[in-house]
Amino acid sequence: MILYEQEMIKIEKINGILLLIGAEDDVLWDTAKYIRRMKQRMKEHPHTCRLEYVIYEHGTHFVFPESMLKTMLPVGSGVFMKLAFQAARKHPKECRSTRLDIDQRVRNAVAEWKSRKRDG
Repeated sequence: MILYEQEMIKIEKINGILLLIGAEDDVLWDTAKYIRRMKQRMKEHPHTCRLEYVIYEHGTHFVFPESMLKTMLPVGSGVFMKLAFQAARKHPKECRSTRLDIDQRVRNAVAEWKSRKRDG
């Protein structure tokens, strides 16, 4: 498939922290492929943002921070994940570990953003 420049998201114009998170076992969207594509784009275009990316082996399509998942589904989030995604049934500990790590990464990025904003 050929992508033309006008079809590409101009991620290099983002001013701040660009946090890209995905999982190899995302069966609804090829997250890992697109994260790699965005990483390459950042190498090819001048930018001022700080790119942070991580591609987990397991995490399913719902690579939400654990705290967000618990907010969205306060009861039965683990059961929902196992019902919705085969990878969550096969690798529940790994998927949960991914969500916990994402939770920390997002908290760190928000704290850094707040610190930069406060320091001017």
